[in-house]
Amino acid sequence: MIKVKKPSILPALNGDLLKRANLFKFIREFIEAANMSDGYYMEFGVLNGEAMIDAYRQFRGVVSHYLGFDSFEGLPDLKESDQEAQEYTPYFYKGNFKSMPIDYVKNNIISCSRMQEEELTLVKGFFSEVLPKLEKAILREKGIPHVIYIDCDLYSSTLDVLNFIDDLVVTGTWILFDDYWCYRGSPLYGQQKAIQEWLNGHERIGLSEYSNFNGFGRAFIAYEK
Repeated sequence: MIKVKKPSILPALNGDLLKRANLFKFIREFIEAANMSDGYYMEFGVLNGEAMIDAYRQFRGVVSHYLGFDSFEGLPDLKESDQEAQEYTPYFYKGNFKSMPIDYVKNNIISCSRMQEEELTLVKGFFSEVLPKLEKAILREKGIPHVIYIDCDLYSSTLDVLNFIDDLVVTGTWILFDDYWCYRGSPLYGQQKAIQEWLNGHERIGLSEYSNFNGFGRAFIAYEK
């Protein structure tokens, strides 16, 4: 008799775990129940627009604008801090996760979601270069950040994003980290390391843990201390 070594039901990345789209559905209910003012959705690491499409399908009517940031050239040069324990995530290297051109991605998002063109803003460039130059008054005119989706893989890129959003986040803002459990789940590297450093260095904001999603992701709700 041949010994069976596989589980009775093969696991899938989105199988028995909380899917991103289902998490978005609950966040919509949260925004409505919490009586939050007008706000926007921000995404760091757009790739070809799949998450942005999910976001619009679930948030339309409660989110007024959608902003996406990406180099559209893949990952940047890895800093020394990003190369630590690189054997744990060998797929994090310069140029990987390169998307289609920005115009293609924009058209893909609009055509698949039926989003109006004026509802979408895409910004091209590496976070360390474009975020310090972005005028935050433009964002404040759009309300408050309801959801911030951070899918930029690396410790350094995640820290760039967190430092940028520090004075934008309010109580009730959802911050979703797509790569939280990378680096074999170690808190010493990647997004977990960036989150801890950010919380230790910025006293205004705290994070309440909510749940995992899509296998490697983890959701938090921000609050002002």
